[in-house]
Amino acid sequence: MLKTHCLTVLLLLSLLASLTRVQAQKEVLYYQYQLNPMTINPAYTGNRESFHLTALFRRRMFNFGGGQGQGLGQGGLRGGGGSPVTQSLAMDGAVANGKLGIGLQALNDRMGINSPTSILVSAAYWTELPNEASVSIGVVGGASFMNIPDGTGLVNRTLPSAGVGLYYQSDTFFGGVSMPELYSKGYELSGRFLYTPPKPLFVQLGTKLQPLDDLMIYPSVLVTQAKGRKLGTDFNAKAWYMEKIGIGLSYRRNSLGYQPLNYLQVSAEYQISEPFRVGLTYNTKTPEAFVNVAGTGQSAIELLFRYTPNLEGFTF
Repeated sequence: MLKTHCLTVLLLLSLLASLTRVQAQKEVLYYQYQLNPMTINPAYTGNRESFHLTALFRRRMFNFGGGQGQGLGQGGLRGGGGSPVTQSLAMDGAVANGKLGIGLQALNDRMGINSPTSILVSAAYWTELPNEASVSIGVVGGASFMNIPDGTGLVNRTLPSAGVGLYYQSDTFFGGVSMPELYSKGYELSGRFLYTPPKPLFVQLGTKLQPLDDLMIYPSVLVTQAKGRKLGTDFNAKAWYMEKIGIGLSYRRNSLGYQPLNYLQVSAEYQISEPFRVGLTYNTKTPEAFVNVAGTGQSAIELLFRYTPNLEGFTF
């Protein structure tokens, strides 16, 4: 009897950890919005008109007291050597004379046997306004695919989601309101939901400053409200010099997740040539929910690669 209870508890813990990985993956995707705004607002899709392809590689590093930059045990939850890696790919562009934006995002999390994968498709309709301003409304839909233990083995599960967003921009101001998980299915077991998506609401406001001819500064604020979570606030600033070198700094308070965190994000980008841009981002902590329980002293780095074959104008 005791053995049966222990196995049941272990199964539930494993299941909860698996479901937590889905939300942790979404958190990682959301907090890449400084490099890819489409992650939090589908209405941004096609904003840059010309085709953009952005690849991000994220590596988490932990300190469990026995060394720096170690993964979760030997093999363990990461399913292999080295620190866990998350790979994301985003592409978008505009058709119909810039009125319709179409985008695709894919994310793969290599951490343990679950290794969830998410695929999202978005579209936005753009309307031009006076004084070179524009407004758009966007929709996004997709699903997360992962393996979940059911007591006899691993069962593949699909968790669908859909959302909407609104975005406005002018020469000096940009802002948006979005709910990328307006519809998001939880996971039910024996008539009870073990996992309920937080369905976050994002409100973003920002402006463009140009103190010098070759210097542009983009300060912005992001407010996040989600069910059962503390109100989150991001304070961001990004500066570009000669449209070649970009430096960014963000302070996040109450990050979206089961364990709210306050941390810094520092980024650097370089426009190698007209079609190619590279970047590096460092996070003093990781927002991933389950990871924060498993270790202390976590941090993460992200590598950015962007390809724009027919660049029509500078985009920050």
